[in-house]
Amino acid sequence: MVSACPACGSANNAQVGREATGFTSLAGGTPFQQRPYTVGECATCGLIFKSHTLSLDQLDEYYAKLECATYAEGSFPTDRHLSRLLTRLPEGSTVLDFGCSTGRVLNAHTERLVCYGVEPNAEAARIARAGGTRIVTEADLRAGHVAGFDAIILADVYEHLLEPSRVVDLLAGLLAPGGRLLIVTGNADAIRMRDFIAEFWYFRTPAHLIMASMRHFHWLAARVGIAVEACHLCSHYDTPVSERAVQYARSLSYFLFQTVTVGPVARVLRAIPVLNRAARWANAPALTCTRDHVVAVLSRPVASGS
Repeated sequence: MVSACPACGSANNAQVGREATGFTSLAGGTPFQQRPYTVGECATCGLIFKSHTLSLDQLDEYYAKLECATYAEGSFPTDRHLSRLLTRLPEGSTVLDFGCSTGRVLNAHTERLVCYGVEPNAEAARIARAGGTRIVTEADLRAGHVAGFDAIILADVYEHLLEPSRVVDLLAGLLAPGGRLLIVTGNADAIRMRDFIAEFWYFRTPAHLIMASMRHFHWLAARVGIAVEACHLCSHYDTPVSERAVQYARSLSYFLFQTVTVGPVARVLRAIPVLNRAARWANAPALTCTRDHVVAVLSRPVASGS
């Protein structure tokens, strides 16, 4: 059980909402069982985190067995925003993508920028390298073999980290003066139905352990001596309007059945053939079209007199 905040180590946290059921996910044909869990909110740093997760060995096995296609699903709205930020960098700027996947963000910029990536999945790293990204290891970074980056990307990685502050400490120290740390992760503030936060689609994968809030980003930036320059909110996925309508209808039906259990409204809901299916659902349906992601831009101050 996770009782202390993964980011700041504080035990001062409180459960948010109700417990979510366990579930099974497949990776490379192997089932991985997520136990039933709740989520807690840290009173010190504002991080949202699961009470129960896979063990470290299970997480390592899960990542090793994920097919490479999982890493290159396409261009996401968050990826496109990162690319726009990269196009504003002067030619020859040095960029690191920590968890670069197949290079889906960097490889469009390798002819104009000096691009480095850290990627533990061997096949994903091979594809990124073929696209022009120079692959290094976390050990290389900690040894100081490469540093002074004008931009560092941490996209779709923060939510996977067992000790997120340790990684941000490392990356913030590798920024050049005026450099920017670009973090893409889930936006906990987007979840309005707080009693159902553990059932939110973002937590329904065994590898998503934590979720950040705006308060958490400000705490994180202050901790490492950098500033929150901007936070761009968007969906992670391009969802057609028709699919959005279906998702909202399913979600509304579920929440109504969970919160309105007696009285005339409940009787009307149960009489509607399409809506009454939601009464039998064990968990909230996926709602993936809200502004549930953030591209946080954290900047390192330029030294006085430079």
